[in-house]
Amino acid sequence: MNSGLHVEELGGFTLRKLLIVVAATCLLTATPSIAMPALGDLEIKLRGEAQGWLNATCTYYGLGWLQADQGRQALKRLMLLMNAHQLGNLDVEQVKSVALARDPGCQAIWPEPIDEN
Repeated sequence: MNSGLHVEELGGFTLRKLLIVVAATCLLTATPSIAMPALGDLEIKLRGEAQGWLNATCTYYGLGWLQADQGRQALKRLMLLMNAHQLGNLDVEQVKSVALARDPGCQAIWPEPIDEN
C-alpha cells in the first residue's frame, strides 16, 4: 500500500485541481467577517467566560450543589467582574437574560442591580 498522495483522474480533473476548485468556492461563498459586530478578541473572550460562569452557577444552584447564599454571592462577584471589565450595561443585561432564559430558577438568587455611582 502506497502511503503517498496519489493523483487520480476524476472526469478530466486531477484530485489537486478538484481540491483547488472546492477551496476557491468555499472562500468565495464564506460569510464576510464584517457581518459580525465589531468586538475585540478580548471582549468576545470575556463575554463568553462571563456567560459560562453564570450558566455554571445557575446550573449548580439548580442541582443543589450550591446553597442560595453561595449562589447569590457567586453571581454578585460575576456581575462585579463584568462591570469592572467594562462589558457595558447592555452586555450585562444580555448575559443575564440568556442565563435566566436557560435556567429560570436562577432568578431566585439573582443579586440586586449593582449601583455604578
